[in-house]
Amino acid sequence: MFEIKETSPAKDLHHGHTVVGTVPVVLTNLNFVLVRGVLLRAPGAGDLVPNTDIVFVGRRNVTADYDPGTGGLPLVPGAVMELPVDDPSQVYVVSGSPNQDVAWMGI
Repeated sequence: MFEIKETSPAKDLHHGHTVVGTVPVVLTNLNFVLVRGVLLRAPGAGDLVPNTDIVFVGRRNVTADYDPGTGGLPLVPGAVMELPVDDPSQVYVVSGSPNQDVAWMGI
């Protein structure tokens, strides 16, 4: 659940999809500042095109594994994750399989 830090006009709503593969990619390279954070969702079994593998979320050097130094936070198909960040360009995603998807929405 998003913690309301301050209000934000509807025009500040940002959203998109990121294609995720075996090389870390930035969640979005659009330049904006978030007030409340970003919500991530990996398409699951009920979606038109579900993910078939875990997407890992982290910083630029995130890896698609459980390595204690670089392994990301796993986002399994159908899962939702909230990140209280103000700069979405600092969030990277990677998977062990190509052509996975992450839907995101930030305010």
